[in-house]
Amino acid sequence: LSITRNDLTKSRYHQERALALNPNDDLVVVQQGELLTWLGHPEEGIEWIGKAMRLNPHHPERFWSHLGKAHFAARQYGEAIEAFMHLSATDHIHHAFLAAAYAWLGDNTAALAHVARIHALDPEFELETYLATLHYRQDADLQHHREGLLKAGIEVSSDAN
Repeated sequence: LSITRNDLTKSRYHQERALALNPNDDLVVVQQGELLTWLGHPEEGIEWIGKAMRLNPHHPERFWSHLGKAHFAARQYGEAIEAFMHLSATDHIHHAFLAAAYAWLGDNTAALAHVARIHALDPEFELETYLATLHYRQDADLQHHREGLLKAGIEVSSDAN
């Protein structure tokens, strides 16, 4: 809940407590990976998410989403795409990460295809509104995400200028 409210300091406190109490709970472990990703340590986040997947080989599908986001934040675009491909259903958020990842790889055709999926799933999609839902502590990570989406062909609304 603290992550959703962008209170990453409180989130870190509660996460450390949860890990101390349940170090082998896959849900607690994957949350550690998610938190580290948002805090600007995606490589560590990838390790924790991988550990959660090993703890529970039949983990919830959303673990793949966490892994994809961590790889994207780590600038490991191919790995991010591969992780997202494990999802049986994708929403506009997943397609935004995929569009940006393909754009950073220089695959404009795939990037534009994911931009089209974003708009099909969320016709009201607006770049700045979307970016405000992300929890990056480091502004450089947020700007990296924004830049990837702009490279992918996401347009900035005239209200944002």
